Parts: sequence; C-alpha cells; structure tokens
Amino acid sequence: RILTVSKQTELGTISVSNLFYAQIIRESFEQESCMGKIWAATRKGRQIGSDQKFSISEFASHIEAENSFDGAGVDLEFSVIVRFGTSIRKLTDDVCSYIAETLYEKQGRKPNQIKIHIVGVRSRQTARRSLEVIKRYAAD
Repeated sequence: RILTVSKQTELGTISVSNLFYAQIIRESFEQESCMGKIWAATRKGRQIGSDQKFSISEFASHIEAENSFDGAGVDLEFSVIVRFGTSIRKLTDDVCSYIAETLYEKQGRKPNQIKIHIVGVRSRQTARRSLEVIKRYAAD
C-alpha cells in the first residue's frame, strides 16, 4: 500500500507519493560516504531486496510520511540496517543532509523531521538492534 502526503491549496489538492520519498532516500544510500554501509529494511528488521537492488515500491510501503503538526513540512520515518563498525552518527547525518537538501531543491522546504530506525547491524549476519535517530529542521 503506497501512501501519500496531501495538502489542500486554493488551487486544489497536492499529493506526494511515498515513492517520491523512497527514491530520494535510496539516492542518499548511494552517496560515496554511504555506499555499502546502509540498507533499506522493514520495521521488523528484514532487509528489503539485495545489497545493490531493491524494489522502490516495496521500500515505499515501509516509509511513513505525514504532514508535520504545524503543516510547515513533512515528517519522514523509515528503517535501515547498517554495517558493523560504521559511525551511525556520521552515516545518519549524511543520509539526512542529502534528504533535506534534495527536498529543499524539489519542494522549496526542508522536512520538519527525519526519523531513522536502525533495526539491525550487519557483519557476517545481521544482529537485531533497536536504535532511533531523529533529525529536526527549523522552519525556513
């Protein structure tokens, strides 16, 4: 089930699909600083797809996007698995910065909040984890 974020304007309703956000998030994983260190996952810790390829529509169904409480931006929430030994702070900073800058370029504003659930750490096998990283952005 692909969800959308909608906003009512004087011209009508504007809707943005989770596929839009899934594409941006996937691109953030493909940055040089993130490549091979972070993978899309379900909330329960299952990696979505293989290391290099995954279904955008499947990932989109595991992203939560909603208008922020004040209506000034969007709140994004998704789950990932990270590589063992990787700095979670640096990795999540890079991913969130890419997402925020790309949304600013495409929508004219940064998200209100990005919440990343780290549901696993991978070395030879994936060990379950339950960490949450939240980045909040001030309204422009």
